[in-house]
Amino acid sequence: MEWTFDIRSGLLVGAVLTLLVGLLLAVVARAMPAAFRPALTWWVAATLLQPAGFVLLTQRDHLSEWLTIVGANACIALAFAAYAVALRRFFHQQVRPLLLAVMVVLAVAISTWWGLLEPDLTLRLITISLVLAWMLGYSAWTVYRSPEATGPLRHVAGGAFTFSAAVMAYRAGVLVVDPGQVLTVFQLTHVQVLTYAVGSILPVVATLGFLLLCTERSQRELERAARMDFLTGVYNRRAIEELGTRAIAGARRHGMPLSLLVVDLDHFKRINDELGHAAGDLALVQAVARIRESLRAEDLPGRLGGEEFIVLMPNTDGASAAAAAERIRESFSGRPLELDGQRRGVTLSIGVAVLAPADRHFSQLLQRADRAMYAAKHAGRDLVMSDPMSGWES
Repeated sequence: MEWTFDIRSGLLVGAVLTLLVGLLLAVVARAMPAAFRPALTWWVAATLLQPAGFVLLTQRDHLSEWLTIVGANACIALAFAAYAVALRRFFHQQVRPLLLAVMVVLAVAISTWWGLLEPDLTLRLITISLVLAWMLGYSAWTVYRSPEATGPLRHVAGGAFTFSAAVMAYRAGVLVVDPGQVLTVFQLTHVQVLTYAVGSILPVVATLGFLLLCTERSQRELERAARMDFLTGVYNRRAIEELGTRAIAGARRHGMPLSLLVVDLDHFKRINDELGHAAGDLALVQAVARIRESLRAEDLPGRLGGEEFIVLMPNTDGASAAAAAERIRESFSGRPLELDGQRRGVTLSIGVAVLAPADRHFSQLLQRADRAMYAAKHAGRDLVMSDPMSGWES
């Protein structure tokens, strides 16, 4: 029995499947983090526009050519533009509306000119295929150029757009070499079947890839939240202790010095009591920002709790660590914090400790730095004090 395949039926099935994907995604979007919703809104729009274009395309014998040619291609082009906008919003890249508008206008102009005004199916299919390949390639390029998309999951969405762009470019190339390959829109040739099959599958695979990217980022942000102090944006105690343990192992392995600062805001309770806890929180945020100004890129700041902070300084001896601590202290002396319109002077007591051969655990190094910080407080505050135990430099 001879095998037959009706392209129109295939397109309708693809349209229904894409529509279902779009509707399910619209429901899923409500459970996604608010930061994802702008991108998800554009993605849902794309999955609704593309099946609309497919449905119009299949009604060639029942509706006007303005709808089945120009309207259909306009919907498909708008869908591809919406995918691009969604990806650029998701990856925090600048959306280029003018470029996307040019792509959509080109698709509409080509459909109008070679579809209605000067009918030429071959030229229309070649040029519209190149424009759509450009749009799909733009989405693939957006995925692969993003520094946020580094894992293997990017290949699901990126690969779907890349392959689809290649198929559209292939159709254009085939028609340039052999215009007789397609004499009618629904002619059953390998190039048409491949093109429409990719168009039907693309939304499903690309949407799966997009959701995987969303899940990956959510997981990454959850892991980050578990390691970071939510108020100040520096490492929390658990994370800094893990990093400290690794730093000690690395320092011992390479014979390099390692220093630790414990920084405490003097009389911080007065800010909370006199100005309120909101001002206290603002003071902590500004204090961390000012401490960062005096640190190197490799230094690791963290928050031990309350108004007490820590700075892990790899490859830093005692003299260099004390000098850095003094720079931090001086950055606060005589330079008040701006707290809701009020200028409030804040001083620091800083303890410095250098990794010593006797330190077996990070807690021992931390205890010595903390002891030096309390010595600074007992000596009058607004001071830097170093723990007397010698480190590697001895």
